[in-house]
Amino acid sequence: MRVTSNTYTNLVISSSQTEQQQLALLQNQISTGNSIQNPSDNPAVYAQAAQDQTTLSQLENYTSAANTATTLTEQNNTAMTSLHQIVAQAGEYLASVTSNMSTSDMQDLGTEMTSLVSELTSIVNQKGSDGNYLFGGTANQPPIDTTTGDYNSAANGTTTSIEVEPGTPVQTSIAAGKPGTDGFLYDSASGTDVLAALKQAASDLNSGNATAAQGADVTAVNNALNLVSSYVGSTAANMSAVSLATTRLSAQTTTQSNTLNNLVQTNLPAASVQLQQLESQYQASLEAGTRVMNLSILDYMGTVTTP
Repeated sequence: MRVTSNTYTNLVISSSQTEQQQLALLQNQISTGNSIQNPSDNPAVYAQAAQDQTTLSQLENYTSAANTATTLTEQNNTAMTSLHQIVAQAGEYLASVTSNMSTSDMQDLGTEMTSLVSELTSIVNQKGSDGNYLFGGTANQPPIDTTTGDYNSAANGTTTSIEVEPGTPVQTSIAAGKPGTDGFLYDSASGTDVLAALKQAASDLNSGNATAAQGADVTAVNNALNLVSSYVGSTAANMSAVSLATTRLSAQTTTQSNTLNNLVQTNLPAASVQLQQLESQYQASLEAGTRVMNLSILDYMGTVTTP
C-alpha cells in the first residue's frame, strides 16, 4: 500500500482533534469539579452515581419529614408540660383546703381554680402554624366549646403519624379526647376526666364545700394529673425518637454525599497533572505536524515541472 504525504497530514489532523477533545474534557472537569459529564464518560460509574443520588434524595425526603415531626412533637410536649403544671397547681389549691377554712377563702381558691380551667381551655384549643386546631383530631374543631365550657362533640380522636425513617412512624398529633373518645383529657379505662375534675373542684370551692374539695375532688385531680403525666412521657418519647432518627439520617446523608462526591468529583491534583502532560503532548504534536506538513509542501513543489 502506498503511503502518501496526505496520509501523514490526515493522521496529524486526526491526532490533533483527539487531543483537543481530551483537553476540552479535562478543562471542563477541572472548571466544573465533575469528572462525569455524560453517561458515556464512564457508564459504570454513572450508573452507580445515579443510584447513590436516588438514595441521597430519599434520605433528604426523610430528613424533611423528620424536621416536620420535630416541630409537631415539640409542640405536643410543650402543651402537655403546660397542662401538667395547671393540673398540678389545681392539686396544690385543693391541698390547701382545711375543714375550718372560711367560705370567702374557699371562694378565692375557687376563682383561682376557674382561672386554671380557662388556661387549660386555651392550651387545648390552640392552633398550629397552619391555622388548624392541634388537638381536635382530623375534624379541625376546638376540643372544648368556649361558649358552654364543655367538650365539643364535633372534635374527634383521630391522630396522625409521620414516617421519619423506613418503617419508623412517629405519632405527631395527639387528641384531647372526650367521653367516649380517649385522649389526654379523658380516659375511658379509668374514667378519668381532666376537664370535669377541675370544673367540679372550682364549683365545690366556690360553694364552700370543704368535704368534697378534700375528698372526691382531690382524688379526681390526682387521677387527672396521672393521665396528663402519661402524655408528658409519651410526647417526650416521640421527641426522642425523632431526634435519634434525625441524627442517624444526618450521618447517613453525610456518608452518602461523600460516596457520591468521591465517584463524580474531579481529582483536581491528578487532573491538573494530566492536563499539563496532555498540553505538552499536544504542543509536541503540533510542532511535529507542522514539520510533516512543511515537508509535504516541499515534496509537492518538487513534483511540479518548472516551465
